[in-house]
Amino acid sequence: MTVHLHVQSCYSLLDSTIRIRELVSQAKSMGYKAVALSDHRVMSGMAAFLHACRDAGIKPIAGLQADCDYHGTTVTFLLICGDNIGYQNLMQLSSLLCTQDGPCTLAQLQQACAHNTLIVYGEGGWMDHILLSANEHRREINEMLGVLQEDFPSFYVALSYQESALWNNSNRILKNICRSRGIRTVALNKIFYLQEEDVYAYQALCAIAAHGTLQDPGLSLQKGRSFLSPQQMEALYDQDDLDATEEIAAMCTADYRLPPAGLPAFPVPAGFTSRTYLEQLCKAGLHKRMHGHVTKEYADRLKMELGVIEHMHFEDYFLIVYDYVRFGRTHGILIGPGRGSAAGSLVAYCLGITMVDPIPYHLLFERFLNPERVSMPDIDTDFMDTRRQEVIDYVAEKYGHDHVGNILTFQNFGAKAALRDTARLQRMSQNDIDFLIRQIPSSTVSLTLQQAYDQKARFRQLVTSEKKYADVYALAKKIEGLPRNMSIHPAGVILSGRKLSEEVPLIDMGSGLYTSQYEMGYLQERGLIKMDLLSLRNLTTIDNIVKHIQKTDPDFSLKKMSLEDSRIYALFAKGDTAGVFQFESQDMKRLLRQMQPKCFEDIVAAIALLRPGAMGHINEYMENRKHPEKIQYPSPELKPVLADTYGIMLYQEQTMLTAQIAAGFTPGRADLLRKAISKKNAHAMAGMKNDFLQGCLHHGYTQKGAEALWATIETFGAYGFNKSHSVAYAVISCQMAWLKAVYPRPFYSCLLDSVVIDSRKSALYIDECRRKGIEIYPPCINRSEQGYTDEGKGLRMPLNCVKDVGRSAVSILDEREKNGPYQDLFDFTARMGLYRINRHIIENLINAGALDLFKANRATLLASMEAAQRYAQIVQINNGDNISLNLGLVSKPELVQTKESRRDRILKEKEALGFTLGNDEILSVKKYLHIHDPSIAAILDSYGQTVQSFGQIVSVIPKTSKSGRAYCRLLVSDGMSDVTINVWPSDYAQLKDSLAPGIYVRFHGKMGDNGAVQADKLATVHRE
Repeated sequence: MTVHLHVQSCYSLLDSTIRIRELVSQAKSMGYKAVALSDHRVMSGMAAFLHACRDAGIKPIAGLQADCDYHGTTVTFLLICGDNIGYQNLMQLSSLLCTQDGPCTLAQLQQACAHNTLIVYGEGGWMDHILLSANEHRREINEMLGVLQEDFPSFYVALSYQESALWNNSNRILKNICRSRGIRTVALNKIFYLQEEDVYAYQALCAIAAHGTLQDPGLSLQKGRSFLSPQQMEALYDQDDLDATEEIAAMCTADYRLPPAGLPAFPVPAGFTSRTYLEQLCKAGLHKRMHGHVTKEYADRLKMELGVIEHMHFEDYFLIVYDYVRFGRTHGILIGPGRGSAAGSLVAYCLGITMVDPIPYHLLFERFLNPERVSMPDIDTDFMDTRRQEVIDYVAEKYGHDHVGNILTFQNFGAKAALRDTARLQRMSQNDIDFLIRQIPSSTVSLTLQQAYDQKARFRQLVTSEKKYADVYALAKKIEGLPRNMSIHPAGVILSGRKLSEEVPLIDMGSGLYTSQYEMGYLQERGLIKMDLLSLRNLTTIDNIVKHIQKTDPDFSLKKMSLEDSRIYALFAKGDTAGVFQFESQDMKRLLRQMQPKCFEDIVAAIALLRPGAMGHINEYMENRKHPEKIQYPSPELKPVLADTYGIMLYQEQTMLTAQIAAGFTPGRADLLRKAISKKNAHAMAGMKNDFLQGCLHHGYTQKGAEALWATIETFGAYGFNKSHSVAYAVISCQMAWLKAVYPRPFYSCLLDSVVIDSRKSALYIDECRRKGIEIYPPCINRSEQGYTDEGKGLRMPLNCVKDVGRSAVSILDEREKNGPYQDLFDFTARMGLYRINRHIIENLINAGALDLFKANRATLLASMEAAQRYAQIVQINNGDNISLNLGLVSKPELVQTKESRRDRILKEKEALGFTLGNDEILSVKKYLHIHDPSIAAILDSYGQTVQSFGQIVSVIPKTSKSGRAYCRLLVSDGMSDVTINVWPSDYAQLKDSLAPGIYVRFHGKMGDNGAVQADKLATVHRE
């Protein structure tokens, strides 16, 4: 028997097709008792590999290919783990290779060899360049082996590529020389893919990595690198070399179970322990929250929670989170009121980690931290997206950069990316690539290639119609799901009591902190605590609105808002929630108009109702809400639990409370039941069902009633929403709704600033501003500022909303501040030459209306650009490194007067802004005819949903179906955005004569995956 010691997985990015579980499964099926994973420089796949081997009952062997600066040459060596200390040495070597530039030093490699086995490559190693002519270089080989023996007390020399006649001969000579020097050799089949037929997919990955194609002459073929069976290995290698693989595997005694890392100790004041300090902070915080009147209910709840935290030894965790949240709040960083199940903790509320009192809303601590389910606490905290990094920097400075790190994530090849890359590799034309990609719809649920083939007839027909598409599809399926790139987890930060390099392999991703090579799912078992510090753009928007209001009302604070303010719920009831956190979708607006919320609990419920599963009970909820007297509760004692949601078990907390009240479950066991149901864990549910039924019988339920209650919990618990999260996020939603209702101008100004690079969102919000009487003025080089600003009856757009302007906007504003307003096109162009702002940017500014103040039409300004650039070159004075202007050198040229087409002006404006500000006529028609349909911008992302809107026909394109029937494609605009509408033969036959550019239409239909509406209703509209 033998052992494969050189297996490279897909975590050696774009250099292997091997998935971890498939590797282990193949090794097991071929009868191997052990297998190694030896990726190049990285150990990202090691944790998954260890799990997969344990599950399969096969011995895992950790390995690493390490690049070393060996006597002036970069040489790759292979290290195989010897024991747990060796495993840690491998992790530290991988960290070193991935956090410094270039290879490791000889001394660093020698240090890593301790408790590990070193293998020196023949093929692909230090001696590779002379081995192919080994017979003529025996002396040099002998000398190089002598140098290796001086540097390393013990090593093996690898014999590989044995199936090649050339290498077979070289390996024989190398083995004889090694034997003469007392050096052992070992059989080493280098493996980059599992099956020989996977070589083509492997070559595709190599071509993608090289930004080349499959036809590139320099592309390595790398044949014969598949996972060979023991019999195939025996046919290629000498028995003693095969025995050496088993010898090396046997020397690996590592169980890879290292002591857990644990958290850093929080530095408490003198005279305190973590426990006593936490208790004092909580009691002081509760006294402050309750204004000195602490009731028994609150005191008991706090005592219970602290008892659980202390029993589970999580005091330092809470103190660490308390400390960085406190840092944020005291430094003016807006932090969310809470997120996830942590909002159910009174301790978190007392510490100021959350701003939600859990008791009035019946939020449960056990949903967050369950004494009967030992798991790490998980407090997620939202920060302003512009200042989150300040908090991370604070944590790193406090506990040490070598104790704080980021978490790695991988971007895998999705269906479309795999198709696009493989099509490019095969030199398919861009038009063909785009056509192929369009057959896979864009949707919230990403389809695999197989799912697209099974479910989408047009895609399937295309793949089966031509060989070039079939070849691309087959190759794309091979690489789909493999990792393509690495990135940093957007929220997670890990903390360690010991240095991170002792716990996990690290990599430098350029963020200022090192990043764990292991993905998030494997960190908890190492005892590493993940802190989720999330960015939330809405918090930045709220903070900007508050600062905007404070310019005229310095004493303003969000604390002035009351959750009982009727203006909040009036806005929600109208569905006037564009820009309001979590309430912007058309479905949510419809729900709000149907619900007519009157209080905060209604907003909490709305967030939970519009979730998969719960949506199916909206009608029942509404009916019960309308007729509460008809609600039939399972029992009187459950009415307080279900009354707020009108008899519907909407929240996970209701499931837990029901189990406690009806069946006598402890709070902890009720949470275990909740988790089992939500995870659809049939085994765990079966184990608890009988206890639940018996508990109900003991509490007076009939067998039938108990069964019915279990069925209710089983049904509703599967999709029940976390009420703690819903309550916390409803606070943010209400804050934004209140600001919108009471301070609309600051609200829209800051909201538009937050989406300045998103033309669709900008169009949506600008359309709403105009409907509410807030004018939107185009960007202006003499009036615009950094963001949207108050002006006249509305808001002035900033310059950076214009396509490609970006950072040039700062230069334009700086120059205006230094030398005064711009006088005309020629003055502006000349002054922009000092900042290397090119003609393309100036033309975009013209098309966006930023130079309309010069009282010439845009066509004239564009036609005059040639003269303006000549003038700018003449008046520019170059003095070495300094450039200045002498505007008096020559007189300014005349403008080239040009007639302007209104259509061209609108099209160019749309190109420059992503939308148009122009057509006020459409807005006035909508108002006159009392049409309240959503704007086109509001429906553009509603893929797969039924939509309705209003606009003006821009163009009519007649089409003919395959069956010979006439239909048409309309381009419809509402003055800001446009959409394509397909009008099918039956409707087109009736409306054909009335469909023409300039005609107003209302349309209804399903938004297709390609962004076109398939109209089922279309009506022309005429203003009387």
